[in-house]
Amino acid sequence: MGKPIYYMTGKATFIKNKHPQTRAIWVVSQYDNPRDIMKHDEHTMYRLDQELLTPKAKQRTIIIDKVETIKQIGTTVDVKQTQR
Repeated sequence: MGKPIYYMTGKATFIKNKHPQTRAIWVVSQYDNPRDIMKHDEHTMYRLDQELLTPKAKQRTIIIDKVETIKQIGTTVDVKQTQR
């Protein structure tokens, strides 16, 4: 059996015009901790970058402050077990 996949809602902070802005976000990831999402989940961080920041933004830092709700929506597939 694979790892669980979670659907989460939360808050993210980013810099816009030298002022911090906080927005509500949604995330689908294997990780349920904000620090792990920022560190390991490149796909989600790229999507948030495209969604929250403009192409001309010079400072492209997005910080996931907190996760408010977590719901398990599935599991990953373990390829080694399915090829037997």
